[in-house]
Amino acid sequence: MDNVDEIVALLRKQADLENQILNGHGTAVATERELEATRRRLLAHPQALNAVLQTARALRRTPDTVSVRDVTDFGGSN
Repeated sequence: MDNVDEIVALLRKQADLENQILNGHGTAVATERELEATRRRLLAHPQALNAVLQTARALRRTPDTVSVRDVTDFGGSN
């Protein structure tokens, strides 16, 4: 579940960074660079990302609100 742990954390970070950009908080260029790096890290674990996204869809929630336990209970794996 290590990959799922990382994906859940990265999805929450991505949502936070996107909110910072939308709300004009922080340095836009630095925040956008961090967002791009976060997205690259998400893509490094496609199976875990897919498990989290499928779980979010099944639970009718946004991906940044899904927990590792939700993924485990739904049947996702690392």
